[in-house]
Amino acid sequence: MWMTDVQLYFAIGLPVFAFLLNIALGVIQTNSIQARITSVETGVNSRFASIDARFSSLEANTNARFTSLESNMNARFTSLETRFDTLTDKVVDIDNRLTRVEERLLHP
Repeated sequence: MWMTDVQLYFAIGLPVFAFLLNIALGVIQTNSIQARITSVETGVNSRFASIDARFSSLEANTNARFTSLESNMNARFTSLETRFDTLTDKVVDIDNRLTRVEERLLHP
């Protein structure tokens, strides 16, 4: 059994061609998958950027609310302190008057 030149070329060339074609298709498929991954990554990054912006906005709003609440509470405590001081002064004044009345009653 003799092999012709064409048969030899097919016997050697066809597996080599199939191997090279397999490598080329693998590279094309890898590039396609990489492009899809990049696309998904870009979408996820934009979503996280949006979430970060929302949290930053929420944080700024919350900080402003707490600052306002703190100012309001400070004003209320200052008002309470003023009222308490006024009441304390009145009690001291009443105590002084009572002491004078007791002195007058004890030493006529």
